[in-house]
Amino acid sequence: MQVVFIVLAVFILLMLMRTPIAVSMGLASLLGFILIGFNITTVGSTLYTAVASTSMITIPGYIFAGSIMANGGISKHLLDALESWIGHIPGGIAIVTVLACALFAAITGSASATIAAVGGLMMPAMIGANYGKSFSMGLVASSGSLGILIPPSIPMILYTTIAGVSVAKLFAAGMFPGFIIVFIYSAYIVIYSIRHNQRGRKTDHSHRWRKTFEALPAVFLPVAILGSIYSGIMTATEAAAFACVYAIFVSTVIYREYTWEKFLDAVKSAAKSTATILWIVTACSMFSQFLTVTRVPHKILEFVAASNFSSTQMVLICCVILIFLGCFMDGVSIMLIAAPLMVPVVGGLGYNLIQFGIVMTMGIQVGQLTPPVGINLFQVAGMQKEPVASVIKGAIPFLLLLAAVWAAVALVPEITTLATSLFA
Repeated sequence: MQVVFIVLAVFILLMLMRTPIAVSMGLASLLGFILIGFNITTVGSTLYTAVASTSMITIPGYIFAGSIMANGGISKHLLDALESWIGHIPGGIAIVTVLACALFAAITGSASATIAAVGGLMMPAMIGANYGKSFSMGLVASSGSLGILIPPSIPMILYTTIAGVSVAKLFAAGMFPGFIIVFIYSAYIVIYSIRHNQRGRKTDHSHRWRKTFEALPAVFLPVAILGSIYSGIMTATEAAAFACVYAIFVSTVIYREYTWEKFLDAVKSAAKSTATILWIVTACSMFSQFLTVTRVPHKILEFVAASNFSSTQMVLICCVILIFLGCFMDGVSIMLIAAPLMVPVVGGLGYNLIQFGIVMTMGIQVGQLTPPVGINLFQVAGMQKEPVASVIKGAIPFLLLLAAVWAAVALVPEITTLATSLFA
């Protein structure tokens, strides 16, 4: 265990020196292998295996589809249709933001892609409608986190490769908690808007139906993705490829707002995001192999068995750890580091691994809104060129609501198992 502590110390030291997390973890793991005399020539095959899987192919597909949607007209038409129907109620434009994030979550699987697609249009609109900057930015940062809860979700895909659970079941389990968060956020927005005298804008029925008709090709995309996965017509990987092709078709042929320059920008953006994720995946696979060789998960299991923790107590401990990790790491890193350690422990205590996958995903959601890293906070602050503190202030109410739903999911299995029973 002494070597393990040395590796962790090196990892933390490199992180404090602002070394990229993939480099920090890779170098620390390599040092650990050298210290224990492990044959490091086998590490190469571990790195290849970590990314050479159908689950990993799924990730760039959803990222690319999100990049296309962000600037291909799809996002604009979806938002216009939503606003035409609910923009007249108190807080209507803010509720449109929440619903739009939920819709984009059902396509991109990424919080950052959801924020990019929705935030660029809705933050200026909310600020122009006399919502405060802090509230508008906090809402987008919080609602954008739905990108990893409502399927398809990149962290969920990574979890399935670690825990060996069904992708369709895990995706189904995320739907109900996602709907609960959308409802609670919307209810809070209505109360907030009434208290601050925020009124919506009325539109006539002809305008609504025209905007709805224009948005139908865009609305079909999330329906097709989730419907094909749950019906068994396509796998999650095939659905990702379909999403890319269909998004390009709608943007170029139907909306005619997609240019060759925008296409190249989308390719560059998706390639950069994919490379970053896969780089972290390979580094985390080295770290996981080091932990396995040094029998750390086995020793943790022995400790838990001797401590007589119940499954619920252990899950709550894991939640505290996830909050701590979320203060310093991005969601992909948290899932890849924590899941290999936590899954055997909670699974050994009889906790439902599908439910735990949602607990971990929601823990990452909370982490994305938690300083000092809080990747959603920094992304929104960068888009608006405002201090991060202003985003944090606006996100606090939504963070508290999210934490309440997270606790309910951890303690009440029916919230997730009700949907997964359909895919038994």
